[in-house]
Amino acid sequence: MNRSVNGKIEPFPVRHYSEEEWIDWIEGAFAGDRQQRMQQHLEDCPACAATVRTWRPLLEPSGLTEGRSGVAGRGVTGSGAAGSGAAGSGAAGSGAAGYSAEGSRQTAGGNQDRTPASLPMPSGAVRKSLRLRVRYIGWRRRLRNRWTLYRGGAAALILCGALFLLLRGLYSPEDSSAERTRYVSSYEPQALAVMSRPETVSYALDRAGRDQFSGNVWYNGDSGELFVLIDDIALSDKLSLQAWMIKNGRRDPLGLLRIEAAKGHLYIKDGQLGDAENFALTVEPVGGSRAPTSPDAVWLPLPKP
Repeated sequence: MNRSVNGKIEPFPVRHYSEEEWIDWIEGAFAGDRQQRMQQHLEDCPACAATVRTWRPLLEPSGLTEGRSGVAGRGVTGSGAAGSGAAGSGAAGSGAAGYSAEGSRQTAGGNQDRTPASLPMPSGAVRKSLRLRVRYIGWRRRLRNRWTLYRGGAAALILCGALFLLLRGLYSPEDSSAERTRYVSSYEPQALAVMSRPETVSYALDRAGRDQFSGNVWYNGDSGELFVLIDDIALSDKLSLQAWMIKNGRRDPLGLLRIEAAKGHLYIKDGQLGDAENFALTVEPVGGSRAPTSPDAVWLPLPKP
């Protein structure tokens, strides 16, 4: 098959089928469009036609082989099990004139070579063993290809796991705790005491849950102290984060969180909480509000000692 490129005739690139595929084709394993495509390919491809001429006498039952013309150079027809097909053409069928009626090939020097058709065929048991062997080789090749794929996938999984462990090591709880301690030591050192007392209750804020921020709240009912630390806070210059104490549904402001190094904190002490029942944070206009103007960003109960 040729194509015209810039006025020149060039051959099309040909994709040859494997021996295993032609063996399946001979045995009628394919049907429909695939069988027709392979038949068409066979008519235009001398290499594949030669492959079929080699394998067909070995794979077909002896009766079918003997019933065919013994001339090995004639065009190859459709697969035996699939029915009849178009006769081979072009280079695949051009060799017919080079064979004598006795089944031998006339060479350029006038000598005669015996064709496969004139040679004795192996027994049915040998042909069956040969078919099984060829199929085994084909399966082994396919398994090897799949194993290469699986091995690549396993390597990718191992790489992802190593990357996960690396990131986990970079952002481990120990490092996070050390960073938090450094921050509090720098901006609110008095709060370190309430954070470390054994009777202090610690609440973890989870942005993925009902809270709008991530961080921690430490509350000590005995001393009446409360410390809020918000991680990675991002508010515009026109907004602030305000704390509220709640009792019997009434809210009283406790102050605005101070924002430093992309974190927000507020330390409450000296009885400011009184006998509050709950604690809340809301996002308010810069400078704060007398009453909340937005839903609770954080809401916590304050257990009694």
